[in-house]
Amino acid sequence: METKKLIVGSADAMNRDVLDRVDAYLKSLDLGEKDTLHVRLLIEETLGMLKAMTGTYSAMLWLDLAEDACRLHVSATADMDINKKKELLSVSQGGKNAFAKGFMAKIGDMIENGILNYENVMLLQQKYGMGYVDVASMGGNPSDIMFTWSLDQYRKSLGDKKASSEEAVAAWDELEKSIVANIAKDIIVGVKKDHVEMMIDKELTGR
Repeated sequence: METKKLIVGSADAMNRDVLDRVDAYLKSLDLGEKDTLHVRLLIEETLGMLKAMTGTYSAMLWLDLAEDACRLHVSATADMDINKKKELLSVSQGGKNAFAKGFMAKIGDMIENGILNYENVMLLQQKYGMGYVDVASMGGNPSDIMFTWSLDQYRKSLGDKKASSEEAVAAWDELEKSIVANIAKDIIVGVKKDHVEMMIDKELTGR
């Protein structure tokens, strides 16, 4: 099957034309009714997350299908509005983004902070448990480093911490209530300077 890519920008995410193209695309894949509903929800939540970002962006979304699983790819380049982001943080308590409500909003917030604070590895590590891939160790360019985060690692980290941390308990509760976190088998996010790669894995039931 030919891979079809949905191209969106900050001005048109979540408008009727984009959602109609999503529906037409999913219809062409001939998935089961339940699988189609779940994949559409993942795409819609991803578009909503992109729309909420404080800068402009261009993004491509596409699906890779296997017999019993699919992967939603998101490849985006963002031009973040640093001043607007700082303004949002300045009016929130303790310099934290009070507008980042919900699981997907926090992923969007993490992406923004990854772009705006690309060199500040420790801050991201403390806030989100992000790591980084040092491609120099694999023969690549020493300056070519991508921060990475995954839902699977995040889940395990919260599971280890929730016995001794109220903050981890609250984050775990939020995760349990998230429709996206329950539908997705894993979510992998990579940030390198102004470029974002996100992959959402989902098992297919055939229904």
